[in-house]
Amino acid sequence: MAKREIPEINAGSMADIAFLLLIFFLVTTTMDKDQAYVRSIPKRVEVPPTDLPEVEQRNIFAVRANSQNQLMVRTELMTNPDDISDRVIDFYRKNEKSNDVTNNFPMYSRISMTEIQSQLAAAEKAAEEVENTPGAMQDIIDFKWRQYDEWNNKKKALSLYGRAELPEIHFQAHIRIEVQKGTEYSLFAKIQSELEEAIFTLRDDAAKNIFGESYGTITRRYSMDKESLDKDKIDLLKILYPDRFIEVTPKK
Repeated sequence: MAKREIPEINAGSMADIAFLLLIFFLVTTTMDKDQAYVRSIPKRVEVPPTDLPEVEQRNIFAVRANSQNQLMVRTELMTNPDDISDRVIDFYRKNEKSNDVTNNFPMYSRISMTEIQSQLAAAEKAAEEVENTPGAMQDIIDFKWRQYDEWNNKKKALSLYGRAELPEIHFQAHIRIEVQKGTEYSLFAKIQSELEEAIFTLRDDAAKNIFGESYGTITRRYSMDKESLDKDKIDLLKILYPDRFIEVTPKK
C-alpha cells in the first residue's frame, strides 16, 4: 500500500498574524507612569556676605523619612502620610489672622500700600546705583532688579487684593524635605503629592474667597491666555501662600 503524503502547512500568513497580535497588545496594554516632581533649582548668586539671622524652628516645617520608611513631621512621628497636607495647611494658617507668640508656627507681617511704594522707590534707586557702578557684577545687578520686581508685584497684588494691608507669612518660613536614599520612592512621591495638595488647597480657598472662582480655573485660563489678568491673580495667591520647598541631604 502506497504511503499517503502529508500535506504541508501553509505558514505564509504566520508573520502577519504575529504582527497583528503585537499591535493588539501594544494598543491594549497599559503601563504605569513614573511619578516625578520637577523643582526649579535657584541660580547661585554671588552676593557680599551678610550676617543672616538663624532660622527659627517655628519657621521650619520639616518632613523626614528614613530608610525604614518611618515618617516624621516636624518633631512628631506620623503613621499616616495622608495627614501631611492637613499639617501643612495648619502650618500656614495658624497665625494668619493674628500672631500668637506662644505657639510654634510662623508669624505674619502686614504691609500697607504706602510702605510698599516707599520700598519700591528704594529698591529702584538701589538697582540703578548698582547698575551705574563701574565693574558691577551682572549677578548683583540682576539681584537688585529682582528685588524691585518683587515690590512691584506686591503693589499690584495689594491693589488686586482690595484690602488695606497685604498679609505675608514670615520670609524664613519654608518646608524642608529630608528623605534618605533607602526610602521607598512611593513614600517620597506621596510626600511630594501631599505638599502640592496642601499648597493647591490654600490657594484654591483664597481664590474662591477673593475672586469667586477656583485656583484651577484661573491657572487653566492663564495657560491659554498669557496676557490676561489671571497672571496678577496667580501672583497674589503665590504671595499669600508661597511654595518654599527645600530638599536637603539628610545628615548621616
